[in-house]
Amino acid sequence: MSKVIGIVSEGPTDYLVLKAVIDKITGECNRYLSLQPERDMIGRFGNGWKGVWRWCKETESVNMLMKEVQPQMDAIVIQMDGDVIRKEKEAHCLCDSTTCENKGKVFPLYCDNYATECPVIIPCESHENGIKAMMEHGEELLKSALNAGEMSQIVITIPCDSTDAWVVAAYDGMDDIETREDPWKTIIAKKKDYHGIRVRGDKKNVRTYAAFSDMVAERWDKVTQICSSAKRLDQEVKRVFWI
Repeated sequence: MSKVIGIVSEGPTDYLVLKAVIDKITGECNRYLSLQPERDMIGRFGNGWKGVWRWCKETESVNMLMKEVQPQMDAIVIQMDGDVIRKEKEAHCLCDSTTCENKGKVFPLYCDNYATECPVIIPCESHENGIKAMMEHGEELLKSALNAGEMSQIVITIPCDSTDAWVVAAYDGMDDIETREDPWKTIIAKKKDYHGIRVRGDKKNVRTYAAFSDMVAERWDKVTQICSSAKRLDQEVKRVFWI
């Protein structure tokens, strides 16, 4: 039976990938609600990873939201790319190794001292290097911001380095793709086309990404064998829907 699934994502291309692969995992044509970002990409929280983090922080009760929104949602999937952990100082404000007078007092995204006086050092000493550590830190970051309590119907996914890595895994079978920084610029958009699909510079196009998403879903088994972050999503969706 198909489900109603809310998606909180960094942007519209991530939304396309998530819809395609969740349908593949569940074997159903599900109904999806884009909870974040809003259609105009400005909205209350803005787009990108900061918008995802703000949504988690400022949504008063995620479980209540699931019941109140009509049609009532069966699950919520929240996505933030792993490159956030690799390169964004705010993601490490609350880490054990960070010493700051604002720590625990001001939510990192609202800190006025970030631009000039931020003491965060990357790579963060609180974490080991590697894809697993990146995913775990990203998951904990969003969980700590959520006012959810019960997480049984919530899936958090941290694609590494981004959902673009899943595209490369689907097409090229590149075993180390999760360790490659910015695969969109360095691989997919490096030429005018990628596997016969026209790519217009560095800017992602929803129409183009629809084709990429279909291929990721079609070759999902291959992607999960290559990308541990994809495997993690696969396991979490199956957990939620008892597959």
